[in-house]
Amino acid sequence: MTVRFPRIFCCLTAILVLALPAMATAAPFPEKPITLVVPFEAGGSTDVSARVVAKALSEVLRQPVVVLNQPGAGGRIGTRRVATSEPDGYTLLWGSGSTLAVAPVLYPDQTYLTTLVPVGLGALQPFLFVTSPETGAKTIGELVDLAKRKPDVLNFASAGVGSSNHLLGEIFMSATATKFVHVPYKGATSARDAVMRGDAQLMDEVLAPLLQQVKAGQLVPLLITSQARDPSLPNVPTAAEAGFPDLAITGFFGLMAPPKTPPEVIAALNAAMKKALASDELRKAFDTMSFDVGNGSAEDLATLIVRGRERYGRIVSERNIRVD
Repeated sequence: MTVRFPRIFCCLTAILVLALPAMATAAPFPEKPITLVVPFEAGGSTDVSARVVAKALSEVLRQPVVVLNQPGAGGRIGTRRVATSEPDGYTLLWGSGSTLAVAPVLYPDQTYLTTLVPVGLGALQPFLFVTSPETGAKTIGELVDLAKRKPDVLNFASAGVGSSNHLLGEIFMSATATKFVHVPYKGATSARDAVMRGDAQLMDEVLAPLLQQVKAGQLVPLLITSQARDPSLPNVPTAAEAGFPDLAITGFFGLMAPPKTPPEVIAALNAAMKKALASDELRKAFDTMSFDVGNGSAEDLATLIVRGRERYGRIVSERNIRVD
């Protein structure tokens, strides 16, 4: 006996079968853990801010957001990894001024950076210039006087050739008419330790990774690049107060996605980012480390990247900075 189904039932069945692939791909994002690549060593400003954001994002997205440190080549190795990853939202970059604004004006192989998609501005923090207690300098004026008496003798430590603190150091030397010997290290933590040992006499870095050592007397603060004095270091003058307005530069950090990541995934990540940045726990953590909470805007992150490239591009040209 042959069973005959009504024609309408057959049509509905065919429609359902055709729709199954689309239904399968329409599952809510994310369905699995996300990797957040930090292109610098652990312990630096990029790393510590990334870990706070990753924890908050994990709670919002209900999936683990795992920080992966992939240092090397001034942040280019980890950045390239994300730029060439699958555009599915599961491999993201915690970018900084160094990777997003400095590298493109220094290295010819950075065209892939222009394809990364801004997701949201996460954090802002001014730079702090510090010296070793061994110099005997207590103020920026005293260190500048010492450097002018000893041109090309004192060492300036940075997180690497082409890092943002390297270029800010170049701006410092230009503004103060001093000549330090630039000594690049593999990261900001290594550069900080060199100053603490007395192997270098100057460095700049965003505030958080230096604050503990400053308060312990292991580093001497000279000036901060914010518009106003920081409450954690009320006796440290701003760059403008010290007479060097060109040094008023703020570091920034933000979430970036691989090129061609679907707009709906970017939107989901941006919404999660804004919610994470609004959490009391994140704000307290950032306050403890003297980070300013970003607004989560993808547009503002893109603007900071463009402005940073313009500013650092000028100093690279003026100082004729070259990298191998």
